[in-house]
Amino acid sequence: MIYQVKKLTVIILNYKHTADTVGCLNSLKRSTGGKSVDYLIVDNSAEKPYQDELKSALPDETIIFNQRNLGFAGGNNVAISKAMREKAEYILIINPDVRVGKSFFQPLLRHFSDSSVGIVAPAIKHTQKDKTVYGLDGQVDWSLAKPQHRNLPTLTDTKTISSQFVTFACAILRADMVRKIGQLDTGYFMYFEDVDYCLTARKKGFNIILDPSVVVTHKTSSSFKRPTDKLPINFVSHLRFVFKWLKFPQFIAPLLYILFLYPYLYLLWTYHLLKYPSR
Repeated sequence: MIYQVKKLTVIILNYKHTADTVGCLNSLKRSTGGKSVDYLIVDNSAEKPYQDELKSALPDETIIFNQRNLGFAGGNNVAISKAMREKAEYILIINPDVRVGKSFFQPLLRHFSDSSVGIVAPAIKHTQKDKTVYGLDGQVDWSLAKPQHRNLPTLTDTKTISSQFVTFACAILRADMVRKIGQLDTGYFMYFEDVDYCLTARKKGFNIILDPSVVVTHKTSSSFKRPTDKLPINFVSHLRFVFKWLKFPQFIAPLLYILFLYPYLYLLWTYHLLKYPSR
């Protein structure tokens, strides 16, 4: 079934990864229908050499240069606001290290023929511990306020899944939903903002769809020099998530879990970095 869309805006958030952003954009334009959608590149690099590099690589694209790094939620919200002002019907949020196939847009957009659907996402093929896995949707373990992503070694079932949350590494949002529930929570600089947004959407009556018949690849580029650098950001986001969604006394166990988990991960990862510096 062909689902007619008047206006789709694609948002690619760049942070010092020009080559990734160009590669993502090219894969989208090679996809069926990819040349008839609008593209907004948002640059969070906030440094002139990186900005000049991006402008040089994409001279014909609309690029929004933020004066500082606004994080994932803040950076995407800048472009979401612009897309909404320009009457977008749907908004694709996609990481620059994601690559899509030939058949991408229409198979995902067809789910919006159901007016209750607010968010649609594909399966994401990536590498985890040197093994290829397919990332699907996720559920929150509320006993610890811990989002658990579902990863499978193979895809044997491509039936549509009604989900609690999907990752915003690649997801299409219905603009009418955004108008009703608002944009991403900028209280999350990075991490947890997609889980939070999906929970909010479901709370407001919107369905979230994971379509494993569409598979994209995710290289998982890092914006951090060392893996331990992301832990403080993740810690703060996790705390915000706990206190936003749980009341006393439900948040006690998750809080204790977080206060133990992040120092433990920092010590463990630091040990591995010292023991295996070349890895």
